[in-house]
Amino acid sequence: MDINLQQIIDHAARAFPQEACGLIFRTSYGYQVLECANMAHDPEHSFLIDPILYATHARHIAAVYHSHPNRRPEPSAADIASAERCNVPFLIVSYPSEELYTYTPHGILPAPYEGRDFVYGVMDCLSLVSDYYRHELGIVINDGARKQWQWWLDPVHSSAFVNGFTAQGFAVVDDLQPYDLIIMSTKSPCPNHAAIYIGDSRILHHPSQHTPSRVEMYGQYWRQNTTCYLRHNRLTGIGNNEKN
Repeated sequence: MDINLQQIIDHAARAFPQEACGLIFRTSYGYQVLECANMAHDPEHSFLIDPILYATHARHIAAVYHSHPNRRPEPSAADIASAERCNVPFLIVSYPSEELYTYTPHGILPAPYEGRDFVYGVMDCLSLVSDYYRHELGIVINDGARKQWQWWLDPVHSSAFVNGFTAQGFAVVDDLQPYDLIIMSTKSPCPNHAAIYIGDSRILHHPSQHTPSRVEMYGQYWRQNTTCYLRHNRLTGIGNNEKN
């Protein structure tokens, strides 16, 4: 890939100690680099490109680049997850060493379901749901769009989380069966968290930025913060219904 690596390195230098990020386009004149703002809530350790900007240019994106300040350029679990979901190569530059690494997606599960570190927009509760449904059930859920960090503190978004699922084939149900989603409001006036019910009163979810993804009992705390259950239309009638 014949690109202007010096432009990417210069961007990494200007952004340091935060991560620089951007897009590489394929054009009739060759490859073009577009520097992007890092919208991550922790920009020194992660990056997030505006999903609307990404979607606008998606057809022409040849690769995504970002920097690793004071770290080697090998991809993190979050980098691999992003590349696999975007299905485009990731070019990583270490700064100030200026080492380069390119990760090419392979169509694999980007990270184990349990033990994932939290990176908003990359490895969070929505990402876990999307990965599980795609790899275990063959159901593709678009989890790319994210509102700004802490959107859930504004009551104006009270229906946004559930509406995002119902727009993709989910419906509210009264009972609970394996693979259903349990929607919760955690420390928020709005529903803002999704867990996958895996049966036997257990859930798989990514609770928060301070807690890795995990399987645990659907206990009192989660039950009292539950707002509804959702079932995908392809799963209607599958499995044995269970009492919640």
